[in-house]
Amino acid sequence: MAVAPLSFERIQLQLLDVGFPASGAVDYELALADYQVHAERYRDWVKQGSHGEMRYLERGLDRRLNPTLVFPGLKSVIAVLLPYSAAPLGNDHVRYARYLRGKDYHLDMRERLEQALGKFKLDVPGFDYKICVDTSAVLERAWAYLCGLGWIGKNTLLIHPQLGSYSFIGVVFTNQVFGLSPKILKDYCGHCTRCMTTCPTEALPKARYLESRKCISYLTLEKRGPWEQSFDSKGFIAGCDLCQEVCPFNLKAAQKAVLPPDFEFEMDIEKLLNETETEYLARVRESALSRIKFADFKRNVNAIPNLPGTPRTPQG
Repeated sequence: MAVAPLSFERIQLQLLDVGFPASGAVDYELALADYQVHAERYRDWVKQGSHGEMRYLERGLDRRLNPTLVFPGLKSVIAVLLPYSAAPLGNDHVRYARYLRGKDYHLDMRERLEQALGKFKLDVPGFDYKICVDTSAVLERAWAYLCGLGWIGKNTLLIHPQLGSYSFIGVVFTNQVFGLSPKILKDYCGHCTRCMTTCPTEALPKARYLESRKCISYLTLEKRGPWEQSFDSKGFIAGCDLCQEVCPFNLKAAQKAVLPPDFEFEMDIEKLLNETETEYLARVRESALSRIKFADFKRNVNAIPNLPGTPRTPQG
């Protein structure tokens, strides 16, 4: 069945209504050459082993290199940003990555995107789409870049000129042609290297290259079992924001930070050490923190200082 004409402007208005302040789109065929550059860099990154033990990245390699394997009718890609609070989450001894605050973004963004796009599936004969929010083999950051939502910073994160990098990225594959070419924003990182020099584990050995095996976010969120060697987590027990905290484009975002409702974030070290698996699972079940297994979360907690100047050895 032929797909009736549908402008991205109509969709964009709906996306704004459900809370996405930044959105863009690009036709797959028009973006293919530029996308392949990103896909090849990603392939090389995986081949070099810099993804660590994230085997799902290897399993999804073919689909990331060829998005039509994810959505066979692919004609265009829509990307959206959903900012999250830039207010720090933690205290002087226990810290969590800011993105963990609030409802699990996987569910939240999917619900919003479905709300915005569902009406067009009813109104436009033949219109179809697939929503991807960190749950499919998709290079979300590359598509957001090609849709004009920011540039890739030296810390490998997407940086929006006004929103900074404290944003979730959502992608929608559609079978609609919009007639839109890639919109490439200027790279405003310039000579700044604050993110690279701030990283305490040297996980950014060169601009726009992340060595996951040294990254605090990877080590606290993705790595299973004992760590091979100790490292300074700077108090982070789930994720890390250090390379974002020093980025000049996040200063305004931090100043405008609004605290949304939180699920219960435990900050007391002794309570964290004594928490049972049942208590932990009940506490995190509606949060993105639930991706961390209890044993690995305990490992992370045991690595933070018990008292100032008295660090624990980070072992599993």
